[in-house]
This record gives sequence, C-alpha cells and structure tokens, in this order.
Amino acid sequence: MSSLSLIEDGRLKEYYVEYNDSHRLTGNIYKGRVVNVLHGLQTAFVNIGLNRNGFLYVGEALDHKSVLCSSGVMPQQLHVKEGDYVMVQVTKEETGQKGARLTMNVSLPGRYVVYLPTIDFVGVSNKITDPDTRERLTKLLTKYKPKGGGLIARTICLEAKKSEIIEEIRQIYNMYRGIVNSYEDAGDNITLVHTEGNLLVRMVRDMLSTDVESIICNDSELIEELKERLTKTSSRFVDRLQLFESEYDIADVYGTFDDVDKLLERKIELPSGGSLVIEHTEALTAIDVNTGKFRGDSDHENTVYKTNLEAAVEIARQLRLRNIGGIIVVDFIDMVETAHKKDVVEALRKEMVFDRTKSRVLDMTDLGLVEITRKKVGSELGQILLSACPTCHGDSHTPSGDYIARKIKCKLKRLFADGDFAGALVTVHTSLFEHMFTSGFFSEACETVWADKRIYMVPSDSIRPDQFTISGVRTAMMHLPPLAKLLY
Repeated sequence: MSSLSLIEDGRLKEYYVEYNDSHRLTGNIYKGRVVNVLHGLQTAFVNIGLNRNGFLYVGEALDHKSVLCSSGVMPQQLHVKEGDYVMVQVTKEETGQKGARLTMNVSLPGRYVVYLPTIDFVGVSNKITDPDTRERLTKLLTKYKPKGGGLIARTICLEAKKSEIIEEIRQIYNMYRGIVNSYEDAGDNITLVHTEGNLLVRMVRDMLSTDVESIICNDSELIEELKERLTKTSSRFVDRLQLFESEYDIADVYGTFDDVDKLLERKIELPSGGSLVIEHTEALTAIDVNTGKFRGDSDHENTVYKTNLEAAVEIARQLRLRNIGGIIVVDFIDMVETAHKKDVVEALRKEMVFDRTKSRVLDMTDLGLVEITRKKVGSELGQILLSACPTCHGDSHTPSGDYIARKIKCKLKRLFADGDFAGALVTVHTSLFEHMFTSGFFSEACETVWADKRIYMVPSDSIRPDQFTISGVRTAMMHLPPLAKLLY
C-alpha cells in the first residue's frame, strides 16, 4: 500500500492511498471497441478490457465542452457504431454497478500544461486571474501548441520559466505520438495504451510548487525515479528530495495515522467545541454543523456565527482530505443576519480556493443550506480504507484489513526499535486473522531487518474488528496461546 500526505504548517491537508496491486483507472487511455450504442440515450458502451463496459456519452465525443458552450451548439448524436475501435480515456472510476466513464477528448496533464491532442483550443487556469498574465500565457501557448491540438496553462505556470513550459510541451507531444503508435500497433486487440504511473509521481507533478519545502520518501527507488524526472523538468527542486531513513515507520514519525483514523469517523470535533457530522447517501453527501459543547457568549447569533465560520474552514479541509466528490449539501446552524450568512459562504469559498480539484460553492438558502459541487477524481478515502463491518453485516463500516495491517506494521517497527525483543504477539479480531497472512505488508521487513524475529498472530472475538493488541517477548521460546500462528 502506497500513501502520500501533504502537511501544511504541521497539519495534514491532503492524504492519498493506493494499493500496489490496485487498478486505478482515471487518466488511463485504452484502445476500446464499441459493443453497443443506445441512440435514445446518446450513449455508447465500450469494451476496454475490464469486467464492466465503460460508457461514452455524446458530449464526450471529440467536442471540448468549453468550445461547445461558447458556440451554443451541442452534438446531437454519437458518430460511432458497434464494432468501431476508439481511443478513449477514463474520466471517472467504476462505482457500484456502473462502469467507468469515458471520453474521446483525451487530455495529457503535465506539470505546467495540459495537452489536448484532438481539440484546437487554448485556455488558462481560472485560478490565474491577472489579465496581463493570462494574455501572456495565451500568446505563448498559441505560438507553441502542436498543430490541430490544444493547451491549457495550469496554475503552476505562475512560477515557471518560459523555457520550461516550451520544453514540457515538446515532451508531452512526443509522449502522445508514442501513445498513438501503441494504439496503432495493437491492431484488433483491446488494450491499455497509456497509464499515468504510480501515486507519488502523479502527486508530486500536481503538488510541487515553490511553497513545498521538502519531499520526503522512504523508498530509495522512487527517490531515484523522481530525481530523474525532476532533473528533466524542474531541476531546481531536486535538492528538496529527501530519503527517509529510520527504524521507525514514516507514518509513525509524522503522526499521520492519528489524523487518518479521525478521517474514517463520521463526526469531527471543532476546536471551539462544535462539531460536524458527515453522512453519505447514494445521491449526495450531507454535512451537518452543530454547536455541540460550544456556548460562546450571551449573544446567540454571535455564537452561531463563530461556529459556522470555524465549520466552513474545516469543511473545506475535510473535502480535500477525504476526497469527497459529487454533490455536497452543508446544513449550517441557522443565522438571522444576512451579513453573517454571506461571511460564512465567503469563508468557505476562500478555503476551497486551495483545493486543486474543481469545485463550486453556491449561495446559502433561507434554510441555511449551502450546496457544493466538487469534481469526482479517483475514489473517496472511505471507499479505500473502510470495509463492511463483519459484526453488523454491512449496516456500518470498519477500517479495512489492509489498513489495519499497515498500522500493525507501524507499531511493530516501534516495538522492535525501542526494545530488545525476540518476537511479538499480535492479537486481532477473528475476521481479520487470515488476512494478516495474505496481505503481504510484513514480507519485506520480515525477510530483511526482522529476519531474526518471530511474529505470532492470535485470533480473538473479544476485541473489535478495528482493534488489535501487540506485546513484545524477550525470548523465542515462549508459552503461546493455543490458536497462535506464526506469521514469520
């Protein structure tokens, strides 16, 4: 399991997880074959080699939405038929019984620009607001964009040199030519022709800016890969790469597990004593703001106002951390003053500016409701780290076996680093017992630095599925519980 944390001023602001054997789809480009066209719904189903066919809507068929909106013309029908081979890119992961959402508007993101191979279009990020800068970037991209294609300047262009932007345009164009060659070489085969790579490489590309003080990684091979990439694109950041070397776990040293555990709970405590409650439904995510223990002063309106302002800041942080997308409805505590309502919405909008995922915050209704739309990118954190509870049979959720195994590994590192132990006894819930042997989280450490240790797992129904206990033993010749099984 790979994870990445963005820490700002000592606080966790973004957290991403990706299993090493997972199949992340968003951004992947495939050579697919159209298996069915529903003209009434203007949708085509495309086989891209997965268990479920992806679906391609008419608005995603080689017509960029911004161009369509400006012209006022929308396509009326799909110009594909059953049996056609098409180059498609995944824009949304598979969810439930729905296949991946596809587009023929392929886009290739770089650090400074996004290349649109099939759309003759030039744009600048909406977060770049200075008119002169927008005009300068528009002229630059117009001059250097590949013929017939388009470019969009990303926000980080504010920090880029002209030569860096031009060089990246050349690199992305060459990469696209390689994708086209792979597509053509595939013949009549349905296949993956491009993927964006591992989690760390993607996130460093998207997050890196002059505000980043250091990039700390505990994988020497990834450090070398990043160093090679940054040397080609942003050499001034190479010296910010640091290899984490310690007997302790990197998540333990930076305390990220404590923060992540809180992200798996539905209730979030606010510093003043108020709270947020986050509930997921099939259609939307609802967030309820409560005063809780916060009583403030004798002025009820002022107390509610302060709580709502505090909640607005935390809501923006939670949306980033949990990667919540789609429609979000926030039920703020009722306020009387119109000025207070506007202030709360503006506070929320101000914080959402730091979110790299496209979002929109609407005005507050008379009932104190604020609607937020946030683009769905990848999976929500809860979908990755939570599993159906084995006790209540799915009415609630508990941390996944992989997540618990990762935490156990972290605790074992500290146990063996702090004490002279020959082994450890780990007790887990019965439902997770076998998972500990198949997860593979312990393999590398047990075959190298823990080669002389003995780790035993013990199943138990007396602890909760999300809990475990660890005790160190001084000698390998110890009295073991009857159900203990040697992990390594």
